[in-house]
Amino acid sequence: MLVRFQSHQVLGRLLHLSLAPVEITVHTEIDLLGESPKADILLLRREGEEWNAAQRARLPDGVRDSAAGHVLLEFKYTASTNENALAQAVAYDHFYRQAQRLPEEHVLTVVLSARTPRKARLAEWGYRELQDGVYRSPLPLLRRVWLLVLNELPPSPHNAYVKLFASREQEREAAFAALGPPIASESPPLQDYVVGLQRTLELKGESGMAEILTPDKIMEMGHEMRQRILETATPEERLVGLTKAERRRLLRLLQEEEGNPSGEEANSRGETA
Repeated sequence: MLVRFQSHQVLGRLLHLSLAPVEITVHTEIDLLGESPKADILLLRREGEEWNAAQRARLPDGVRDSAAGHVLLEFKYTASTNENALAQAVAYDHFYRQAQRLPEEHVLTVVLSARTPRKARLAEWGYRELQDGVYRSPLPLLRRVWLLVLNELPPSPHNAYVKLFASREQEREAAFAALGPPIASESPPLQDYVVGLQRTLELKGESGMAEILTPDKIMEMGHEMRQRILETATPEERLVGLTKAERRRLLRLLQEEEGNPSGEEANSRGETA
């Protein structure tokens, strides 16, 4: 089965499930000019003067240390990060601040890049690495737009929610592993969604009929998978929740039933994998 999904909506649901408990509001549709059309970007908003410890524990590098209370996220999942993407982000930043009448320091605009741009392109745009995976450009038109390269962010739990969408399989696996212990005590919807998302990303690249998976469908898939694992788990396993080994065991069972080998995501031409 070849699966597709609307990436910003899928990421938006994950961020809502993980950030709402720590009082960060996530918007998946933003009205930049007070009228249609709405932009396909994500908005994170906090109410307090600064990110508290619980919030910083769930926000990625480049965001968690920012003083801005409004964070615009432009997510590039399958498309490459290029001049058009950066120009869009610059426009989003300008029009959002104008519509909300906010000073520059109150808004942070970030491009999340699932794939790794070429070093030559980063140099051309003036982007310099401030810390692993976090880039900023001093050029006048780009200085407002930060760049997070998901493949390069450290596999820390606070980066894991966005690293689940990294293009490199080993980086995604590290992110799922990092989230294992933290979400074991979280709400069932968050656990279900993470499990369903892992299965969705593992299905990408398999041949067969195409299916578009919505956030609701991903949640439903994860719930069914987690229930199947718990039904066959020992009492001790049920206490600790879903482990990486259990996820792999169920994946093998599903692949045997469906007769589908696991596929690998193809690398994008012109970019490093």
